[in-house]
Formats: sequence, structure tokens, C-alpha cells
Amino acid sequence: MAVALENVAKPPCKLRKLLKRFPVNPSPDAVHALRTQARRLEAVIDAVEPEPGKQSIRILKLIKPVRKAAGAVRDMDVQIENVFALSRDDTREALVGLVEYLAKMREKHGRHLLKIVERRRKEVRSLLRRYAAVLEKRSKANPHGLMEGGSAPRILTTELGFWPKLDAENLHPFRVQVKKLRYMLQVAGHPGGSQMNALANVKDTIGDWHDWTGLLKVAEKVLDSKADGAVLKQIEGIREKKFRLALTSAKSLRRQDLEHLAEVSPGKLSRRKRKRQ
Repeated sequence: MAVALENVAKPPCKLRKLLKRFPVNPSPDAVHALRTQARRLEAVIDAVEPEPGKQSIRILKLIKPVRKAAGAVRDMDVQIENVFALSRDDTREALVGLVEYLAKMREKHGRHLLKIVERRRKEVRSLLRRYAAVLEKRSKANPHGLMEGGSAPRILTTELGFWPKLDAENLHPFRVQVKKLRYMLQVAGHPGGSQMNALANVKDTIGDWHDWTGLLKVAEKVLDSKADGAVLKQIEGIREKKFRLALTSAKSLRRQDLEHLAEVSPGKLSRRKRKRQ
């Protein structure tokens, strides 16, 4: 798969900037951006290096805990939003208690995230600067602004095609692979289209179900099964509805031929941009 160098250079630079000015009390948007750029960087390395070198392996090792810690904070942000979407009729006290618990957990995970960022910030930013320089050097060596990527996207499309029967146990792992494939194709400069939209839809619908599943687990832990039964029933009902939507979108994607996606070179739009530069 050919990879557009103008795309692979962005994630390392953006992640460096985010780490440099990452706030002590990060907003939901700041946490989401950090997590997203860490994911995109992982996709870049997977896409351009079939066998990552020592530098890339070190980067991956350092950013994985950052991404996971940001994910824990992000989960709390989304779950708090979901609580606010619930009906408040005769359930206000239970919802307040649920939000208070989630807010405390968000604060706890936020402190952990900040600790990890501060501990790794200097080394990660230094490695990212050097990695960006390597990508720039490879870009200058290729007048067309393209580089031959690895086989990771092709492997992913094959894996998704042979995925076991989808159920509640393997639906989220399926989403992780779909999300990774989508990032890789974006790095490659894929022009988009119905199948890219299908990947995005699967990512969103399964993610939505997973968020409500997480909220239900928290609610079952925090709330009283009898006194707060109405809230628990409401969350469980939404979770089941989200599950059906997620399963439908995932099955629809499985019926599509994804193999050719990994063979598509950067789109015409990207080529036009390179000609103007």
C-alpha cells in the first residue's frame, strides 16, 4: 500500500504539540485529542514499517500507557454525558449520585494521566522530533511524496473478513481492528467513499454501545437495585438498543469486500495538493 508522506508527518508533530502544552486539568476535548493522535501515530508506524525499528518500538512502548490513561478519562467523560441524557422523572437523586461517582473517578484517572504524561513527556517529544525528521528525509528522497507502506492494512482486512460470528464478547475487539484499519487508510490518503463511511459507522455504533455497557456496570455498582431500579432499567434498555444497532452495522460491514481498500493508492485529491506545492 502506497502511503502519502504528507499524511504520515502530521500525527508525530500534532502529538508533540499536545504533550508540550497538555494542561493540568484537561478538558474532554484535550483528552480526546491526545488519545486520537496517539492512535494515529500507532497507525502511522504500523502502516509504514512492516518491522518497526528500535526507535519506533520505543515510541510505541512509551505512548501506549498515555493512550490507555487518556482512554480511561475519556470513558468517564462520555459516561457523564450519557447520564445527562437519561430521563430525570423521579430519578434525579440517583442520577446526581451517579454523576458524582463518575466525576470522582474522572478526577482519579485524570491525576493518573497527568502523572504518566509528565513522566514520559520529555523522552516522547524528543523521539517524536527525530521520527518526524526521518519521515521528512524519506519524503525528500521521493519526488512523488509517496512511500511504500507495509502489509498491515491487508492483514487487517483479511482478519476482519474471517472474524468469528459477532457477539457481545468479540464486538468491541472487532471495533478496535476496524478503527485501526480506518486510521491506516486515512494515513494512506484514501479518498473516502461508502466503505470508509461504513468503517466510521461501525466504529461509532459499537463505541456507543460499549460506552453504555460501561455505564451500566458502574450504575450496578453504585446504585441500589431496588430503590434505583428505574434508572438501571432505563440504562439497560438503551444499552440493548445500542447493541442491536452496533451488531447490524458490523454485520453489514462484514458483507462488504474490504480487500481492495488496502490496495488503493492515495486519492486524486491528495495528488492535486502535491502538484500545487
